[in-house]
Amino acid sequence: MSIFKNTARQPVDDYQAELFDADIADVGFVAAHTRILSANSEAYAAWESLTGSIAASLGLRRYELATLAAARGLRSSHCLLAHGRKSLGIFGREQLLAIARDYHHAGLTPAEVTLMEFAEKVSTSSVSMVEADSQSLRDAGYTDREIVDIALAAAARNFYSRAIQSLAIELDPTELDDELAVALVGDGPPDRYRPALERAHERALDWLDSVPTRRVAPATTADELEARFSGPLPDGPTDAATVVDELAAMCEPGLMAIPSGRFFGWVMGGTLPAALAADWLASAWDQNAAMRFATPATAAVEGIAGRWLIDLLGLPSTAALGFTTGGTMANFVGLAAGRKAVLDAAGWNLHRDGLTGSPRITVLVGDESHVSVDLALRYLGLGEPRTVATDDQGRILPAALGEALDAVDGPVIVGLQAGNIHSGAFDPMRECIRLAHDHGAWVHVDGAFGLWAAASPRYREALDGVDGADSWATDAHKTLNVPYDCGVAVVARPEAVQSAFGAHASYLIQEGSAPADPWEKVPEMSRRARELPVWAALRSLGRSGTVALVEGLAANARALADGLGALPGVEVLNEVAFTQVSLAFGTDERTRRVTQRVMDEGTVWMSGSRWHDRDVLRISVSNWSTDDADVATTVAAVSRALAAEGVTQT
Repeated sequence: MSIFKNTARQPVDDYQAELFDADIADVGFVAAHTRILSANSEAYAAWESLTGSIAASLGLRRYELATLAAARGLRSSHCLLAHGRKSLGIFGREQLLAIARDYHHAGLTPAEVTLMEFAEKVSTSSVSMVEADSQSLRDAGYTDREIVDIALAAAARNFYSRAIQSLAIELDPTELDDELAVALVGDGPPDRYRPALERAHERALDWLDSVPTRRVAPATTADELEARFSGPLPDGPTDAATVVDELAAMCEPGLMAIPSGRFFGWVMGGTLPAALAADWLASAWDQNAAMRFATPATAAVEGIAGRWLIDLLGLPSTAALGFTTGGTMANFVGLAAGRKAVLDAAGWNLHRDGLTGSPRITVLVGDESHVSVDLALRYLGLGEPRTVATDDQGRILPAALGEALDAVDGPVIVGLQAGNIHSGAFDPMRECIRLAHDHGAWVHVDGAFGLWAAASPRYREALDGVDGADSWATDAHKTLNVPYDCGVAVVARPEAVQSAFGAHASYLIQEGSAPADPWEKVPEMSRRARELPVWAALRSLGRSGTVALVEGLAANARALADGLGALPGVEVLNEVAFTQVSLAFGTDERTRRVTQRVMDEGTVWMSGSRWHDRDVLRISVSNWSTDDADVATTVAAVSRALAAEGVTQT
């Protein structure tokens, strides 16, 4: 209820008296918004003059359409009802009812629909409007003045409606029938969501605004936060918006600024704006993106995004692509398809007979293979892989692989690596794949971040021949910078992955000769629409932008290696083949202390590791927003940590 409920029941000047008399003559009472906002009669007169001049210039029909659309975007019940009543004489009840329900299908001209779309967007997201929005009005035939008038009409409605909303002015009775009134102001579920979503939107923007300058490290620990969150489940319900505020406030001290350009830990990417927005839509739409029949929109987007990815990475155009939780499950998909294929070749029916009694599958990997491959093999019941010798950068040695293959009797899978987590180096793909295929092996490539090098003309030579493998795994939430979680699994022969994951049941409706359903290419039969942020990221970047993203990450890694390598007491241990840099600071003890000092200060974040029997500080450049200033800030942070250790420039 408004605190102004009983304000100015009697007019205080002649102008306000005229306004009151006009309302009484029109609707039989003085409208609450007239009574309260006309307390500043000079401002109200200016408002009346402004809207009158806009309506006279634009024409009453167009003015009311713009006003209704802007009020719709604001969800201003006062203005929707007031101008719904005024518009009855222009459109008639049935057309106004259709406009209220969906103006796109209300018998309006295409130009009028474009006008309403523009005016509604002024209310919902004017900050995101670009030249193309105004161009849409131009293309619809509006003149310069008309375009300005439409913008003014919508902006003016924002001014008035927001004043009403901010003062919590009560809603007056309406003469409109219930059906029309409900259609105009809306009813039901949308109102249940809006307050909580608006709070989430505000809190999300507060967080994103803080990221460029905030300390990267969390301000508290998981144990401390768990103590704050502890307590019994409340006996009754809590307002959704209150829950959002409470969650944001409690979590904020424990958030790692992973989206920061100064975060270089664990090969975690940031999030591109278009990808983040698309991920919000994925949650709002709440599509189970598993079946083409049930969710055709997400299935279509998955197909397009998959083809774009395959093209960018230079993989076979006929390959099947699915979206998983991350690199571990993407490896699982490729290796599961390989397991089925090599057992089929050995004459063993895996689906019917299981693994018990089957020919043993030997899996060969480099001795610096990533642990996610080991996990996937464990999940698949294949046990530990046999390791093959690598060089000092972690690249598998073809001669050693050949010897290992010669020693295998029975089905074999070879796991190659595109991007060593310490050096960024790539296995020699063409030679290793040839050797493996000569021995009848299935070749899987773990390329969580490194496979993206294939998108770059500058770096793809390091992956020469990678397209000859049988399956590949990568992460979109790393190099492509989409939100967690999003892995990508690609299998060269679609029938191989569909044979591993496909299933049929009477309730799973499939479309005859249509492409495979998304759930036939990944372990999940229920999943969120991960393809939406991938599509949005690629659509926003285009081919050239994707190349620039990949090459920019590698360039920043090189700049960090150069800047840090110039500091006293710093060793750069790897060749910096892509986006990884591994550093040591003399003894293991000093390296651990310097690493801890950097993390404790929190200006930047890099994770410690161990490589070639040495403690290292590992840098993974994965964030689209990292720039020259972030590189300089990082070098300065490490320099301060060294100075605290007594290591200074001489």
